[in-house]
Amino acid sequence: MDVFSKADDVVFAALGVVAQIQRLPNPPAPITLVVRDGVERLGEFQQVVGRARHVCARNREWVFRRGDEVVLPDRIQTVEAMVKNDGMVNEAVLHG
Repeated sequence: MDVFSKADDVVFAALGVVAQIQRLPNPPAPITLVVRDGVERLGEFQQVVGRARHVCARNREWVFRRGDEVVLPDRIQTVEAMVKNDGMVNEAVLHG
């Protein structure tokens, strides 16, 4: 086993926060997420038009879908869209 095979476990252990995620009508599930605040949204000519909150989860725990509710310590937000999924970790942008 190489050094990079468990890198995501180390990152999620160091930077992760436990949050509740709910996909209606199912009950909420506790998942470890990495929260990225202030991610820039770029406009047509690559100018910054806003900032958003992104969340990352390991695919073995949760794969985001539009409409999922993420309950973080400071607020409840809905998944607006998937940003990327590399097969190991997926990332979504939250609404609001």
